[in-house]
Amino acid sequence: MTTTLPEPPADLGLGLEREVPLSRHTYMRIGGPAAYFGTPEDLAQFERIATWAREHALRLRILGGGSNVCVSDEGVRDVVISLRRACGQIAFDGVEVTAGAAVMLPALARAAAERDLGGLEFAIGIPGSVGGALQTNAGIGDGRCIGDLVRSVKVWRASSRETSGHVTLPAEAITFEYRNTSLHHSEDLVLGATLSLVPRPRAEIDAEMRRLLEARQRTQPTAEPNAGSIFRNPPGDSAGRLIDAAGCKGLTVGHANVSTLHANFIVHDGQGTAADIAAVMAEVQRRVLDTSGVRLRPEVEWWGDGPPPAAWHLPSEA
Repeated sequence: MTTTLPEPPADLGLGLEREVPLSRHTYMRIGGPAAYFGTPEDLAQFERIATWAREHALRLRILGGGSNVCVSDEGVRDVVISLRRACGQIAFDGVEVTAGAAVMLPALARAAAERDLGGLEFAIGIPGSVGGALQTNAGIGDGRCIGDLVRSVKVWRASSRETSGHVTLPAEAITFEYRNTSLHHSEDLVLGATLSLVPRPRAEIDAEMRRLLEARQRTQPTAEPNAGSIFRNPPGDSAGRLIDAAGCKGLTVGHANVSTLHANFIVHDGQGTAADIAAVMAEVQRRVLDTSGVRLRPEVEWWGDGPPPAAWHLPSEA
C-alpha cells in the first residue's frame, strides 16, 4: 500500500522541492527522484528541515558531491539535502583549516596550496565533499586518507540535549578505517571538520597535484559518467586487478559496462540505469568469486527504498 507523504508546511520556510530527479545531482547521472529535496540557506533552516523530517518519520539524507552513490531508478521516499550553502565555507587559522561538509575536496586542496599548506595533495583528484570524505575516510591507493588530518568534526545530533544539537567530536572519538569511519550510518549528520596541515612550498604542492591529476586522467575514465571506484580493495590486493583477471573489462549489461581503462570503474553511455549498474556489479562479483575466491564489497553506496540489490548484500547474506 502506498503511503501518502506529507506536504511541507509553508509557514516553516523549509524550502523543500518535491520529486526532484537525483540524476541531476550525482556523478553517475542516474537515479530517480527524491520525495523532497532542499538546499538550506543556513544551519537554522537545515535544523528546521531536520526537525520536520524527524517528526514525520522521514529519513534525512545528506548529498555531497554525489560521486560515491548509486540511486535507485525509483528514487527515494526521503528528504535529501544539499549543504552547499549552509556548510560551504573554508577558514584557515595557521596550519589548521576548518571546512564545511559541502566543500569539495579538490577546492580545499587548492585553497590550502595557495597558503603553502600541504597534506591535502592526495585529495586533488577525489570528486567528493568533505562530509562524504569524513564518512568513508576518503583517500588514494598509496594509503593517504583524510582521517590522518582530522583534528575534530562538527556534527548535528538529533538526539542531543545540547543547544541546537551541535556537537564537536575530537578525532580520538572517531574510528577511521579503510574506506569507513564510525560516522558512517551513525545518527550524526556531518557539518564540517577542522584539519591539521603542514607547511610546504607551493611549487612542491603544485607539482605533486599535477602529477596526481595526470595519473588519474591516464588511468581512470574521467570523461564518462561513473561513481568512482565501485568496489573496495580486499586486504592485500586490488579490486581492479581481480576484476581484470576475471576477464571483466568491457563486460556490459544494458547501457552500462566495466571500463576498459580501469576495471574498478563502471561507466555508461548516458542512458544507463541503476538496474544496469547493479547487474554489472553482481556479475563482476560472481566472476571474481569464481576465479579468485574473493567476494568484492561495494565501495559505492546504494540509495533506495526496500532491500538493496544483490550486489550490496554482505558475504554472510549471500
